[in-house]
Parts: sequence; C-alpha cells; structure tokens
Amino acid sequence: MSDQQAADLIDEGEKSGIYRLTRSSSGSATIDNVVSQGEEPEVITAAFGQRQIDGNTDFRILGVVTDSINDALQDAGYTDFRALSEADIDDLAHLTSTLTESRAEAIVAEAKQHVPVGHALAERAASYYAQRSNPASGVGEARVTDLTNITETVGEPRYLSKGWDAGDERGMYVSDVGRNKTDPVPTGLHILDNPDYPGVPKAETHPDASYDALPVDEDGEVIPPAVPIDPRLQLPLDELIAKKLARGLVPIRVVGPRGSGKNYLIKYLCHKTNRGYQSIDVDRATEPEDLFGPLVPDGDVIVPRNGAVKQGLINGDTIVINEFPVMQAGAAIALHRLLNEGTLLVKSHGELVEPHPSARLIITMNPPTREYRDSEPMNSATRGRFRSFEQPYIQDIDEEVETLYPQVNGDTEVVDRTTLKRIVRFAHNTRENENWPTLSTRNLTILCEHIEDGASPKAATKNELWAVAEPNQYPEDAHETLNDIL
Repeated sequence: MSDQQAADLIDEGEKSGIYRLTRSSSGSATIDNVVSQGEEPEVITAAFGQRQIDGNTDFRILGVVTDSINDALQDAGYTDFRALSEADIDDLAHLTSTLTESRAEAIVAEAKQHVPVGHALAERAASYYAQRSNPASGVGEARVTDLTNITETVGEPRYLSKGWDAGDERGMYVSDVGRNKTDPVPTGLHILDNPDYPGVPKAETHPDASYDALPVDEDGEVIPPAVPIDPRLQLPLDELIAKKLARGLVPIRVVGPRGSGKNYLIKYLCHKTNRGYQSIDVDRATEPEDLFGPLVPDGDVIVPRNGAVKQGLINGDTIVINEFPVMQAGAAIALHRLLNEGTLLVKSHGELVEPHPSARLIITMNPPTREYRDSEPMNSATRGRFRSFEQPYIQDIDEEVETLYPQVNGDTEVVDRTTLKRIVRFAHNTRENENWPTLSTRNLTILCEHIEDGASPKAATKNELWAVAEPNQYPEDAHETLNDIL
C-alpha cells in the first residue's frame, strides 16, 4: 500500500465517523480517537477477553459462567471481580439450578485472577513497609549494617546439639528434589542449629524477610529449585554441590547461563541447612582490599578493617562470589592460598586467617560462549583449584513448569498451568536457537509478573523477548513460532 492510499483510507474513516483526526499546521494528521465498528473480531476476544458492553462486569469470561449464572450473579449484587472473589461459597451456590458448590468454588478461584492487581500490590507494599519501619515511631527507615560489627557466628551442627550420631540423616541435608524426589539421597552436609542466624536466607513469610526472600508454596514451605542434571557427571546438581560442601572448605565453581538458577540453588541449600549466605558481585575494578578490607586510620595508628570475604570466613558463612573471572588476576591470585590450603593470608593486614569450620566458598560464572562474550576466561592456574559443575537450563518442560507454577502463583493463580506450559515450551525453543533472544527461568518469572499486571500472555512474552535481545538479534524472528505455540 502506498502512502497516498493509506492517507485516503484514513480520510474515508474520518468522514464515516470511525476516526477523529487532529491536523497540524503542515497538514499532517494524527488519529486521536477511534470508534469501534461492528462485532469485535474473535482473535481479539480470545486474547483479551469479552468486550464490556455496558457498565456491568461481564462474568461470562469465567470458564463455568453461563448467561443465566452471569445474570444471577449481577442480580445478587456482585458488581465486579473483587466482590466476586471475596464471596462466600454458600452464598453463591444454588443462585441458579446449575450453580453447584463445585462451580461456585471454581468461580471464586478464577475471579481472583481478574481482580485489578493494584490492590494486591498495595497490600504487599504496606506489609513490607511495616516490616521495615521503626517499631517505636512506625516510620519507615533504611538500615545500614557494618559487616565488621557482625561478630555472631553460625550455629553448631545439629547432630552435636541433639546428641545424635554424626551420620544421622536427621542432621544432614537429604536431596529429595528433582530426580531424587522418589529416592532421597543423604549428602553428608550437616544442618546447623541456628535458623535465626542473620545470614541464613529467609522465607518470604519470615518476619525479617526482604525483597530477596525465598518464595513459599501454599503450605508455607520454601519452593525448591528446579534441579538440573550435570551433563557430564549425570547427577543432580544439588546433590553434587551439597556433597562437596560437606567436605569442608573445598572451593566450588558453578558455570551456567544467566537466569538458570545458580544463586537460587545455593540459597536454597543454605536455607535448608541454616548456613549464612554471603553473595558478593565483583567486576574488573575489584581489588584485594575490596574482598578482605582496607587499612584505615584509628587515632595515631593504622588498623585493618575487615571486608566481606574475610568477615564471612570468620563468621562461618557460605561465600558466593559472582562473575569471578571478571576480576583482575591480582584479586583472584590473592585467594590462592585459601583455595589450596584452606587458610587466608591477607598480606596488607599481616594476618593469617584460619576460617570458621563451617565457612565455605563458591564462585559462579557464565559460560564462555558468544552470548556472554564479555565474560573473561578464567586463569588456568586458578581454574584448576575448583571442583567445577555445569548448571544448564532445565531440559524437561514439565519439571520447569512444576517449579515455576508455585513461584508465580501465590494466593491467586496468575497463569494457569496450560498457558504456563506453552510459555515454557516457547522458552525452550529460544534456548535452542542461538539467533533468537534467550528466555531464562528468571525471565519467565518476570514475564508472569507482566501478566499479573494485566498484559496478555503473548504480549508479555514478546515484551520479555525484546527486553533481553542482543543488538544483533531480532525478537520478531521468533514471533511466528510464538504465534504457533501461544
């Protein structure tokens, strides 16, 4: 179609009352109002739901609501989805001869999906604000923690405090997720006895939970990660990492693409075993003093001040250094004695630190592939000191769906299983085509957040594709496959 043909069509639309145009002094036209014509196309209804014809909420968008049930609900005084979602099952049942208790339960459950998310977001924000408010004044406040003032150490192994044998499975992490769900495997990684230690990752229901808290399921239990199988060792990754952590201060390296769940898996292990979790992000500017602490004046003398790594080793934390290879060689080499002998020599401090017996060290990194071309290859001398594992994306679609479903659906179902499975299937397509933007597991949680905000599943997926696209990638190349799947 030529520019003139398009202009003629728009002019015809204005004359027939379809468009209202605003014209500039130069004569160009902007459509600033559109009046719908005729019946809404089925493809639009399928994507966005039934069009609202009048001021009353049309409950027929719900799966079990018929014309008669819709009329009965409105006659009973239910004016919107929020009111319907809070309805008593007994009040709804038998409003019509076909409205049974089971149908009433389904209506209330599905109505929650259509309540404007703003109300729920406001309640969540208020809850978090209350947690971060001064108990005396009720006023929100920031919290600044001086790591050097955290001198409390992690708890003792539970087998000691309970008087159990060291090999008692009640006192260790037993891998019972993923492939090991039906045949749990004891790992030897001892559970510590102080779940209230400040560094232990908290469930989102914990009074001290923050934005990075671990999500819980409907029973209040922390949702386990989707545990992949190491492609070479052919064992579940949680089992492998836990067994290495059980060996003491054995340095571990986890290599995996962005959003594959590297940190979530480690946080989960720390949560289950009551271990302190200390995550540190490094970059090219990271120096040894950023890890171990600088020398600072104290009156007339210069004294050492502990950095995050040194203090974590003293307290018995599990220290996770993210994007480790990006650091300059000097900072990495400063850790060699710790990696080799289990003791930390801080030259600038003149100190030899023998870590707490519960201290552990893990590093994470992206694979050195084209997608992560900014990642630096690790120095071979440093690389050889680690026990290395690969964490790929989950290969099984159903397994990833079962992990994601409770994470993205809290009290209210945001995305039904059928739709979520289609989204996950499309994500697996993106991971297999190196010319498309890759949707990670983390991207899928963000995508579902967009759906909760009111976007259609297809629109949310397209937006996330655009958000993660590299400069040389075109998200539109994947749209045809997306249309076939979703």
